[in-house]
Amino acid sequence: MPRRDAIERALGVVDYVLLEGLGTRDWRELVRRDWRTAIVVVGLLTNFKILHLIIKAAGLYYRLRYGINFKGDMRYVEELARRVGKRVETVDEDLLSIYEKSREAFMPRLAPILRVLLLGIFVYVLGVIVGKFLAWHYVQYIIYLALTVIVIEVIPNDFVNATMKIRDRKLINRVQELISQGHKVLW
Repeated sequence: MPRRDAIERALGVVDYVLLEGLGTRDWRELVRRDWRTAIVVVGLLTNFKILHLIIKAAGLYYRLRYGINFKGDMRYVEELARRVGKRVETVDEDLLSIYEKSREAFMPRLAPILRVLLLGIFVYVLGVIVGKFLAWHYVQYIIYLALTVIVIEVIPNDFVNATMKIRDRKLINRVQELISQGHKVLW
């Protein structure tokens, strides 16, 4: 969690607080346009749900231990900025605009997926060999776990890395626009 005193010092200097986000509300429209994006979108949404649950658990921990209502780093900074009267703006890049700018970002990278699949095949073959000693359903669970890790972790991380320049460009353009208007910006 960011230190409150450091954030308050930074907020004392700036006029605007810009937060970066990724809009996922239009995911159905994207999948309707191109069904091949479904695996990336499902992985991304699942990854975000898991992160949301982790943030909720951290919030519960901070509330019980320190008495702080923690909602995540960005929401925490947003709440502090609004309390001191600073303007807060979220610069979101939605999935459809990312798709229009970079369709290849939605195509999963094959190298990490193939590595995990080869590992799964190795475990599968090993399971067949050792199948007399292990229950067969344990081997199947390991394979399902490997495929789940691919969908939840590997594919969304590739997507985030591939779209970092697009999302950063939009944020930097907004920062430059506000600075040219004479504002001091925290981002």
